[in-house]
Amino acid sequence: MIELDVRDLPAPEPMQTALTALFKLQEGEIIHFHHVMVPQMLLPRLNNHFYEIIEKEDDVHLYICHKNDESSINTIKDIIN
Repeated sequence: MIELDVRDLPAPEPMQTALTALFKLQEGEIIHFHHVMVPQMLLPRLNNHFYEIIEKEDDVHLYICHKNDESSINTIKDIIN
């Protein structure tokens, strides 16, 4: 799990951090993007990825993996349930 806690970063650093991690994402890896809001500008860039979003009060947890990575997708589904 690649942990990206960007809650305290000023814009545009959360987006830059996420894009860098996406570029480096390998099969079998999951990005856990922890932010204070849903990253609306990032979501359109995730079309080649599977992702789930969990919103809890002022915390947003976004889990991302490759779209064809069944093992990581199942791990994400286990996390969110």
